[in-house]
Amino acid sequence: MFRPFAEWLSTTPLSTMLQNHPWTVATSQSIHILAISVVFASACMINTRILGLGAKARTVSQLSNTLVPWMWWALIVLLCTGIIQTFAEPVRQFVTPVFWAKMIMVVIVTIMTALYARSVRRRAATWDDAGSRHVNAKLFAVISTLLWLAIIVCGRFIGYTWSFYV
Repeated sequence: MFRPFAEWLSTTPLSTMLQNHPWTVATSQSIHILAISVVFASACMINTRILGLGAKARTVSQLSNTLVPWMWWALIVLLCTGIIQTFAEPVRQFVTPVFWAKMIMVVIVTIMTALYARSVRRRAATWDDAGSRHVNAKLFAVISTLLWLAIIVCGRFIGYTWSFYV
């Protein structure tokens, strides 16, 4: 369905320029991996704290106030490097269902994180008191962690599966 668009995109001047510089994809992938590491590590630290498994030195709201901004900046870097990779190799990205699964999960977990961050800002005391923390908080932590893991796996599988669809 997206293949004609991807093939057209691969012939645009921007895509051609990125394709003609072999370091572009490798550099953007390296930066992409560093940024996903920041996001995943931040999410894991917050989620383990919500689940009561993390270090208790900081409250959930303190940890979130520190790490969520890092997550947003890293997500911006992921968006930029992802756009570069998509323009440099549009067919590789657009033809595989794994890419689209990854994009759907990114949207879902980003919305979840935004709602979580807003909730923590509004009701910090509730989030900080493990006894009053709702079961949905733990559910959020588990689902968020699983989504980030699935996103990482899908990102890796794009490179391994795209040739099946060409």
